Amino acid sequence: MNGWPVFVRQTTILCLLLAVGLAVVLLALKHQVQQLSDELNALNRQYVEEQQTIRVLKAEFAYLSQPDRLRGLATQLGLVPVEPRQLATFATLDAVLAALPPEPKAAKQTASNRSSVHLVSKTRGSQR
Repeated sequence: MNGWPVFVRQTTILCLLLAVGLAVVLLALKHQVQQLSDELNALNRQYVEEQQTIRVLKAEFAYLSQPDRLRGLATQLGLVPVEPRQLATFATLDAVLAALPPEPKAAKQTASNRSSVHLVSKTRGSQR
């Protein structure tokens, strides 16, 4: 039984080291969880601020896009509503351009021939 106290001493030291190691790991995990919790709180605050900003922007857009307000601004600028004869499709573009009044002489020198009008397609970005 002479080896029994040595075994108990070694087991006690091993358990003590294991307990210290687990305590260190536990403290590290607790610190990491606290950091993640702080980050989550910061993100939640940012989310609430963004939601408030969105509400303000929606209210501002609703005010700025009021038809009566826009009509008053257009009247101040001397703008008039678009007439149906001003609208054209690609198929009727040549007829619409031919019906336009002739350009002044100075403008004709700088402008190219009417038949060489180029339209840029928004979908493909190429010229036709």
